[in-house]
Amino acid sequence: MSLISALTEMLGGMLAEYAIQKKWSKVKIFIVTSAFFFAASLVNLLVFEHGIAVFLAISGAAILGVGLGIFFVLAIYVHEKTKK
Repeated sequence: MSLISALTEMLGGMLAEYAIQKKWSKVKIFIVTSAFFFAASLVNLLVFEHGIAVFLAISGAAILGVGLGIFFVLAIYVHEKTKK
C-alpha cells in the first residue's frame, strides 16, 4: 500500500512541475489532478478494501481527488504569485 502511495506522490509532483512548465490553465490543472488522484486512490482502496466498503472506497477516492485537485491549483497559484 505504501508503494502505491509513494508512486502517486512522485507522479503528482511530476505532474505539478509539468503543469507549471507548460502554463496550463487552472481548470485544466484541477481536472487532470483530480482525475489522476481519483484513479490512483481508487485503485489503492479497491485493492485493499473488499465487500461493502467498496462504496466507501469510491466516495473516499472522489473526495480525495477533488481535495487534492483544489490543493494543486492553490499551490500553483501561490507559486506563480510569489515568483513575480
